[in-house]
Amino acid sequence: MLSVAGASNSSIVIVDAVQPDTPIVFVNPSFEKMTGYALQEVLGRNCRFLQGEDRDQPGRAVIRAALRDGAACECVLRNYRKSGAMFWNKLYFFPIRRAGGDISHFVGVQHDVTLERELLADLERTASERARLIGELELQRRQLEQLSRDLLTVQENERKALARELHDELGQRMTVLNLLLHRTLPHLEAEEGRALWTKAEQELGGLIELVRGMSASLRPPGLDFFGLEPTIRQLLARQFEGGPAWIFEYAGLPQRLAPAVEIGVFRIVQESVTNIVRHADARHVVVEINGGADGSELELVVRDDGAGFDAANWRERAARAGRTGLAGMGERIQLLGGQFQVDSTPGQGTRIAATLRLQPAPPGQHG
Repeated sequence: MLSVAGASNSSIVIVDAVQPDTPIVFVNPSFEKMTGYALQEVLGRNCRFLQGEDRDQPGRAVIRAALRDGAACECVLRNYRKSGAMFWNKLYFFPIRRAGGDISHFVGVQHDVTLERELLADLERTASERARLIGELELQRRQLEQLSRDLLTVQENERKALARELHDELGQRMTVLNLLLHRTLPHLEAEEGRALWTKAEQELGGLIELVRGMSASLRPPGLDFFGLEPTIRQLLARQFEGGPAWIFEYAGLPQRLAPAVEIGVFRIVQESVTNIVRHADARHVVVEINGGADGSELELVVRDDGAGFDAANWRERAARAGRTGLAGMGERIQLLGGQFQVDSTPGQGTRIAATLRLQPAPPGQHG
């Protein structure tokens, strides 16, 4: 046995189980190389000297129990070389019995696992650092999303204020101008003057309608007072007055939703309708807004049978082309915690779908 132990690449130590304090009776060259101690320096000593003053180690209790019970064990210990350098020693410890069953010796097979422990510690540090960085990125993402939501709120408030100015100030002033224009009519006797008056009246009437349309586009007044359904119905009637044919379905939702959801859904429909009018050349349009299968979500679908486009990688294509319409819709839905999908094929129309968590309006949020 000793010849085999002597030739082993593993560090091997044999202790006498009969003599007091289980002294070392044999170590192989691999032990000498691993610890720096020669055979003559360790014979007769208990292996505990390898722990130096570092005695508070759970592995020591494991070894004591194995010696007491005459059992095999496995543990990892902090040991110290002759130079004083610490190394991690993974110890396999088992008894050698005589023919009668009595234990005569214990054999310890030792492996220096310092490199493995250091690598494991590095991995743990790397994992901890990675988790920290992920946490910081997640915090920054949430902060960026909140900033984007705040920016949308500010933008909508500015639109609301501008719409009010257009409607209340500029609109009223043009109405007064229109009244003054009509008061001048009796004083115009020449045919040429009346023709100019008629032209001025037409231009002013068109300008008033343009201002009203701009005001409604910036911030539809009905959204604050009447809610999503009538406001979108009015939008579709105005935008599709000369075609295409359209169907609007609204079902399974509370009368009022959170303001951010209402304005978000309105903007998606508004942008979709604008794209249809400008680009699709569609004959039929369907807009569906419902409470989802169980009423816990808002589902929005806008589809048309128009020209369509290649929707593959539409986000990247929109970014390269500098088109912010679809990308803006997707970002708005994402900021509201929803999902956004675009399906389209050239010549086969377009389908835009969004899903949002349903948020009823808090009391007092709508006037």
